[in-house]
Amino acid sequence: MTNIRRALVVALPAAAALAFSVTPAQASVGIHCTGDASCGTFWYNSGQNGSRTSFTGTGGINGSIKDLAGYKFLDSGAGQGTPVKNGAASFYNGSGAPTTIFYNSGWNGPCDTVAAYTVANQLVNTYNDNASFAFGASGSNCYKFN
Repeated sequence: MTNIRRALVVALPAAAALAFSVTPAQASVGIHCTGDASCGTFWYNSGQNGSRTSFTGTGGINGSIKDLAGYKFLDSGAGQGTPVKNGAASFYNGSGAPTTIFYNSGWNGPCDTVAAYTVANQLVNTYNDNASFAFGASGSNCYKFN
C-alpha cells in the first residue's frame, strides 16, 4: 500500500466523522420548545403529525440554521431518525417574530414565512424541500402563513 493510500484510509473516516458531528453553537435541538428563545418545530408529516424536531435559538440569523444537513427527526412516530433536511411537511413557529423556511441552504430560494405563534399545517414552497431557516425573518416572495 502506498503512503498516499495509507493516509487516505486513515484520513477519510476521520473527516467523515467530523463532518457529521458538528452542530451550530447558537441553536439547540430537541423535541419541545423551551424558554423564551426563538423556537420552531418541524414535523415529518402534514398536520403536525409524525416525528418532530424543535430548534431554539437567539433569534435572527445568529440563532438560525444555515443548513439542516445532519439534523434528524427525534420524536417517536413516522419519520423518526430520518433527515429534517428535505423531509419536513409541517412547521410551528413558537417565536414572537416571523420565521422563514428556505428551499436551499444558506437562506436562499423559494420560501415559506410563518407568522409568530402560527402553524403551517402543510408547507407550500418548501414541502419536503426545506434546507435552511431563519428566525425573525420575513422573506420576500414567500408563501405567507398568518
